[in-house]
Amino acid sequence: MSAHDALPPTRLAGLVADPVEVRKTVLEILYSGRGSHLGSAMSAVEMLLAIYSAVDLNRIRQQAPDRDRVIVSKGHCAAAVYSVMAHAGLLPFEDLAGYRLDDSLLAGCVSHAVSFVEHSTGALGHGLPVAAGCAVGLRARGFDSSWVFALVGDGEIQEGSVWEALMFARHHRLWNLITLVDDNRIGNITRTAAVIDMNPLSDRFAGFGFQAFVVDGHDPSALLATIGKIKEARVPSVIICRTVKGRDVPFAENQPIWHYRTLSQPDFEAAIAHLEELRGGPS
Repeated sequence: MSAHDALPPTRLAGLVADPVEVRKTVLEILYSGRGSHLGSAMSAVEMLLAIYSAVDLNRIRQQAPDRDRVIVSKGHCAAAVYSVMAHAGLLPFEDLAGYRLDDSLLAGCVSHAVSFVEHSTGALGHGLPVAAGCAVGLRARGFDSSWVFALVGDGEIQEGSVWEALMFARHHRLWNLITLVDDNRIGNITRTAAVIDMNPLSDRFAGFGFQAFVVDGHDPSALLATIGKIKEARVPSVIICRTVKGRDVPFAENQPIWHYRTLSQPDFEAAIAHLEELRGGPS
């Protein structure tokens, strides 16, 4: 058991899927596809579940002009994105078997070649500017009930384009843009603070005129409650999500190498066994 205060929740009211089951799916496709970015994927699971639980999935399926938009700027967590989309009914589970394989649309970074993915990411710093543009466009067309969610990484926010987008969003009072920061404090090779120390993050965002919430990024209830508060207040807001890179994979937690390392068979079996232990036995 990893040293967390509580076991991961089972299916929570209002949540599109169970975090443990999503993490199993992530492990399965990373192992079968020989994929990396395990750490980035595992830290983002609950945030992605909260986002896809807060949007109107039917309008997304219909590709309606007034649909909510989801932009995952930290595109390296594609395995988590596609797994959550499958559990939410936006992607056939059988398509996941092709993750990172030849002739598959499911690449190692998020791609808009996949149905219901709004924008290709992986080149860091690009997603939030696109999300801000979506928010302006929706408002200009009179879609005042539509929301844009942007998920960015805490290493990624060292990119200047992120802060340009934030200045733009604050200037235009884009309350319909909700940005979530995956604050796992680890980049691709080292701690983010060792590259550029931006702590406390809440002060940085507040200085740009944003209402900044700091929450446990692995607590879906807290995430959904905070999203609800932002929707009600309708002021430009950022959610700083305190997370663990490699969450619930004990040998990968807080280990920068698991940004790149792939799962061996013993690694995969040990990780699955741990998740089953959290669940209370094989599902």
